Amino acid sequence: MGIFRHMTKVLYGLKQASREWYLKLKGQLEELGFKRSDADHGIFTKIIDKKLFVIAIYVDDFLLFLSNISHIRTVKEDLKRHFEMKDLGEAKWILQMKIERIDINNGMRKLTISQEQYIETILEQHGMADCKPAKTPIVANLQLPTLIEAEIDITEY
Repeated sequence: MGIFRHMTKVLYGLKQASREWYLKLKGQLEELGFKRSDADHGIFTKIIDKKLFVIAIYVDDFLLFLSNISHIRTVKEDLKRHFEMKDLGEAKWILQMKIERIDINNGMRKLTISQEQYIETILEQHGMADCKPAKTPIVANLQLPTLIEAEIDITEY
């Protein structure tokens, strides 16, 4: 057992370890029918029941996007057969961005992403926590229209 632990540590220390991990993960996702995005190699997509399924990867963290939870569970189970994984549930934070979901009518949910805490931390680090805000070039509280799936060109990033 001690030799195995040592070998694991050595592998994690190698320059090519992250590349080998990515190639293994990419191969497994492709075996499940996902296609890597040409625009961002951390994004994999697949059409299931005429809906776009997206997996976003950052190092060893995954975000899965699809409206059908049973398909998400199936992919998670497929991946668990090949990788040691822990399901952390719905994402609340990713890359210092806070993710919030608000239930709205007809079972729909509004998704918001905020970097408020990150911005406050940066302002504090640079002694600007008490500075006065300035106007932004975009209208405050701008409501973006909801996209209808038929309007989305899934070939664009």
